[in-house]
Amino acid sequence: MKLALIDVKFKGKIELTAIALNELKRYKTLAVYTTTQFNHGLKIILDQLKKNGNSVVTSQPERTNREFQILGCDVYHGNLKLKTDCDAYLYIGDGKFHPNALLFEEIDKRHGERKPVFIFDPVYNKLENLKYETVEKVIKKEVANIKRFHFSQNVGVLITTKPGQEHAHYVEKLKAKYKDKTFYAFFTDNLSFSEMENFPFIHCWVNTACPRIGKEDILNTEMALINVEEVLKLQ
Repeated sequence: MKLALIDVKFKGKIELTAIALNELKRYKTLAVYTTTQFNHGLKIILDQLKKNGNSVVTSQPERTNREFQILGCDVYHGNLKLKTDCDAYLYIGDGKFHPNALLFEEIDKRHGERKPVFIFDPVYNKLENLKYETVEKVIKKEVANIKRFHFSQNVGVLITTKPGQEHAHYVEKLKAKYKDKTFYAFFTDNLSFSEMENFPFIHCWVNTACPRIGKEDILNTEMALINVEEVLKLQ
């Protein structure tokens, strides 16, 4: 079976409104990101921002194939690979899944002031300033899960078999770093919290698949679940 990857493009107009440009005028340097569906329309946006007096910076985050593109899993500062400082982020697209990744990225930075994250939705021609409060519940639960990891003896490591997300090599890294804990590897192609409850001897779970499982999804379970990136950078 052959696999064909085809970009699906938004067919509507992709252009900032006068209201949006006026709001963004106060930010000298904007880090601009979007998704595959809207990437083709960025030229008009970039021209508008230049005329508006905004400087634009961007990067090519991990696992993407072009500049300006962002994935929902780019929740860590290192993933973004942004080398230039900015005054605010501007995401072009609909929905909040991808721009919320920028909120998590700024929180992960852990130094300096958190930069504003704006969404301009070409579908509804609306600019919105995302609030960090929308992800505060996730951060608080994440901190609590980290504490539970410290006191856990038996740790389950979730490993997906999906292409591009399979990271079984993390098991050996975890064993080397935490010699006082016992790690059990669980392979799956469909993560289910209800299935995880069948292993009550596991005190804490470490996620090596999509990082968003260790973000918003932790609010949907009482089990302690934490991303492997968080575990490996603990002192």
